Amino acid sequence: MAAWDALAKANELPLVEFLGGTKKRIPAYGSLRTMYRDSVVEEVRALAGMGFDAYKVKIGHGDIKTDLRIINALRDVIGEAELAVDYNQSLSVTGALERVRVLDEEGLYWIEEPTRADDFAGHARITSEARTPICIGENWWGPHDVHKSIEQVACDYGMPDAMKIGGVTGWMRAAALAEPTSLPLNSHIFPEISAHLLAASPTAHRLEYLDTAGAVLKNPIRIEDGRAIVPEGPGIGLEWDEEAVERYLVR
Repeated sequence: MAAWDALAKANELPLVEFLGGTKKRIPAYGSLRTMYRDSVVEEVRALAGMGFDAYKVKIGHGDIKTDLRIINALRDVIGEAELAVDYNQSLSVTGALERVRVLDEEGLYWIEEPTRADDFAGHARITSEARTPICIGENWWGPHDVHKSIEQVACDYGMPDAMKIGGVTGWMRAAALAEPTSLPLNSHIFPEISAHLLAASPTAHRLEYLDTAGAVLKNPIRIEDGRAIVPEGPGIGLEWDEEAVERYLVR
């Protein structure tokens, strides 16, 4: 990622344009950090001013009744916005199928990583039986995992992680694999570079907005009306706020 940033800067182009894409606004969703009803409701309220029309919450802390309580609590505050859920690999295939049969009645945007990330056959079985779209990919370790997922029809949405997929080179290879089957791609964290990569991807779908670096950046990624703004400057557009970094140093 750093090497591609340097190349784009040397050519005085934003990374997206250096990759052959164009600067555009990328639909984003608010990714919630916690798994508890009261705290996720407060998170949504804090993000409301960004205009998101979709959110994602982590579930699986307890039984399906607990999952439904969190889903229903969020529905009360997000209104007509889409809601995705993320199990973070916490279920067996059988357990996932049991919960999916209930969640299929909830009109969810997608169900993410219901079972172990490298169980492509298990995810394929869940995908084939679920009416709700299944999303995997944040644990794809390189484009070869993308190929396995596509070959086994293991998901309805893909979600590359800019680091795990192999940086910019790995992402672009993954995007090329996704295009022939029209597999929609979401991003996983790293929103600053993911905005560039999605804008250069033929099947780009949504950017995950989970701000982990904004406090130490001069210009954190901007979200307007629920869309991520690809930075204008050369390269990725990451610049450290040295004074902020200094405040967080542990000596």
